[in-house]
Amino acid sequence: MQYFFECGHFVSLSIAELSAVLESYNISKDSLNKVSDTVVLVESNDVTPALADRIFNRLGGFVRYGEVVEDLDSFLKPYYEGDRVVFGISSIGDTDISVKDIQKLSNDIKRNFKKANISSRFLLPKKDELNAAQIINNDMLEKGFELCIFDTSLGRLYGKTRAIQNIDAFIKRDIDKPSTDFDMGVLPQKLARIMCNLTALRDGIIWDPFCGSGTVLMEAAVLGFDVLGSDIDVGALQTTKKNLEWLAKEGMINETMHNIFHLDISDTKKKKIKELKDTGIKAVVCEPFMGPPQRHVLSVNRLDEILGNIVPLYEDFFKVMEEVGSEGFKVVLVVPSYKTKKGWATFSLNDIIGKRWDILNGEYSSEDLKWSRINSIITRNIFILSKR
Repeated sequence: MQYFFECGHFVSLSIAELSAVLESYNISKDSLNKVSDTVVLVESNDVTPALADRIFNRLGGFVRYGEVVEDLDSFLKPYYEGDRVVFGISSIGDTDISVKDIQKLSNDIKRNFKKANISSRFLLPKKDELNAAQIINNDMLEKGFELCIFDTSLGRLYGKTRAIQNIDAFIKRDIDKPSTDFDMGVLPQKLARIMCNLTALRDGIIWDPFCGSGTVLMEAAVLGFDVLGSDIDVGALQTTKKNLEWLAKEGMINETMHNIFHLDISDTKKKKIKELKDTGIKAVVCEPFMGPPQRHVLSVNRLDEILGNIVPLYEDFFKVMEEVGSEGFKVVLVVPSYKTKKGWATFSLNDIIGKRWDILNGEYSSEDLKWSRINSIITRNIFILSKR
């Protein structure tokens, strides 16, 4: 069976995430094929519909997913057995399908339903594709279907949506969580989810040494990981604890092991390193301190000042990782780039890690893994590393 997955805004990150999650289920990455600018296909005899659902529900970087439809007539046949159908048609990826084309196809489908004495209701997309609210508010996937159309090098393909991203859950964890410290910089919930998935793990202990308000730990816990969180800021620890307790009260996580503790990564005692090493941590997922929030393009002098403060932090971080992690130990972290008056600039991660770590980005994506916003001063570069 073939499944289609529609990527979100950061396509390279989305594809890398899906590749890593497939790996975590022992599904070959070769089963994944990018067929348009935002659509990838997964074809594997090992991926059942139930497993495909589980995989999609783990993802943070995808909009929708579903089954590829080989024949429209066969696809529509089961809906003639009911008495009422709600449906919609979306054009996804880079296609030349217009809203008029969608309207014409929908009228043909409605006409055939009418001939069969079946009441049908069609929802027209506001742009090329239906949004999550239209699908959810009209129970479309329960009372009918969304038919997706996308063009590939193999020709035009059709797909039946099985699920859409639970955007409301991400928004709830982002907006409704009891504590947020915007001065620390806020890691997007979806990016935190993607980074946890880039470990290519499904369980075990994830540690965030710079936990801040606990965004990474929240997403890791929702995914079923046990979590450790530490920070130099005592106030941040209280914020993280409140947010994890809130997750449990809201029923978003089960009984998840978590331990939140104070730690200055630049002054980690040998006793604490031994304790962490004995804990059985599977991976570290984090966004180290990237300097104070920036509102304007940086001067070269300001850039040098910021890098002079954060590069030693990354160096100290990897000294601890050397002690805590064994061979194969995973680290997924953010390395910032700053917009300066002379262009974008950052520091060399290779100069810090030397030959002691493998950068795995190329195993999951042929492009750089970046997360940035329009007019942003800082771009987040995501790196996946494994200890040699």
